Amino acid sequence: MIDVLHVTASLDPRHGGPSRTVPALAAAQSELGAYVNLVTVGSIPPDFSARYPRLPVHAFPARPGPLGRICACASGLAEFLHHTPARALHVHGLWQRPLYHAAAAAVHHRIPLVVAPRGMLEPWALAHHTWKKRLAATFVHSRALASLSGWHATSQQEADHLTHLPSWLHAPSSPLPAPACIAPNGITAPAAASASAARSAWLSVYPQLKNTRVALFYGRLHRKKRVAELIALWRSTPRPGWTLLLAGIPGDYTVAQLQALAPASNTSPIVVADGTDLPAPYPLAELFLLPSHSENFGQAVAEALATGLPALVTDTLPWRGLAAASAGRCVPWADYPAALAAYLATPAPALAALGGNGRTWVLANYTWKSAAQNLLNFYTQLPARPTT
Repeated sequence: MIDVLHVTASLDPRHGGPSRTVPALAAAQSELGAYVNLVTVGSIPPDFSARYPRLPVHAFPARPGPLGRICACASGLAEFLHHTPARALHVHGLWQRPLYHAAAAAVHHRIPLVVAPRGMLEPWALAHHTWKKRLAATFVHSRALASLSGWHATSQQEADHLTHLPSWLHAPSSPLPAPACIAPNGITAPAAASASAARSAWLSVYPQLKNTRVALFYGRLHRKKRVAELIALWRSTPRPGWTLLLAGIPGDYTVAQLQALAPASNTSPIVVADGTDLPAPYPLAELFLLPSHSENFGQAVAEALATGLPALVTDTLPWRGLAAASAGRCVPWADYPAALAAYLATPAPALAALGGNGRTWVLANYTWKSAAQNLLNFYTQLPARPTT
């Protein structure tokens, strides 16, 4: 029998952090001795087997048509889950059909169902296109959360938000809320060779980044990340000696749309780049910026810290420990302009020292092994919670 079945709607990097963090978690549990399988919809990235050679993955093609693409409806996925016994089902994300089939399978097998919202139940996220989410909760995975045994939160902040959910989500009917396991994402120290290769790759495409100090935003080009507001802030005053590199995977915004907001400037230069086919650009930068409206974890923050970058983030992210670690700051958006100006006035050696603190801190406190073990222990404490 499989110990854990992880279910995620996509492994496509264009769909954000879970495409990387879910396989990493599953692989870490496998390395601890658990028999783990990963179930997904759509294609498997070409390099997946090289990165996770011992992780069995089952990918079911999305059904043709818009409904199949939008709701991650997949022929064969429900049948596979129904006929594959496991000791626990761990689903990542909401609003799509795999959650419905996973909940039905958990009831069928009488096993715990654990759901990782992956930021989808954060207050800002729930308020964004609420009507779509209400439709999904009613028609796409109707009453699936009534089978919930426990939550997987990636921060205490996310766990707190899970205790104040709207009734239209059809949350568990038990008089007590489902328990939450707080298991932050892990991070792995990047190799020096990969950092050098990444720097070379970016400079070959954007040579204007060679002789300037770089402040980096790296993530989905989404409204949630305040990318348009960051451009406006950067352009609000001269930034001598610095360039803002705004890189990531197009989302709510295309690269062209953001480039239109960032015309050429000699005093406040901005480079907007599609990072889909390029390695992560952290080695180019001296400072990492993430002024999001909301993040359940913020994997890019951990990655930036691990490469030795100090981070300036908003206090809607669960990174208030940055200041205590002398690795950056976590401030309200209203205070972001002043904090940014202070860091841009900081000499390079001082920023590098902050980045070194961050690297030591994050690699010591955020490991996939720890997250994997916490969740394996959590599954054993949960009874099945079938619908009534």
